Amino acid sequence: MPVGLRVNIRGERMKAAAEAFSSAVQALASQVFPWASKMTVRHEWSYAWYDHQPEAIKLPATDKNTPK
Repeated sequence: MPVGLRVNIRGERMKAAAEAFSSAVQALASQVFPWASKMTVRHEWSYAWYDHQPEAIKLPATDKNTPK
């Protein structure tokens, strides 16, 4: 973004890209999922710029999570 620009130009471009993606999925949905009668679209803005790999953490053994 140029210094001093007070308008978020990226927001509109990302919104347009999300709409285009949604339209593409809608166009294919009846072929891929012929049993479906509707689809639900959710738009979400995420600030997760850094997404690390999942980490498995071992929990303490209990009588409910340990085979006998």
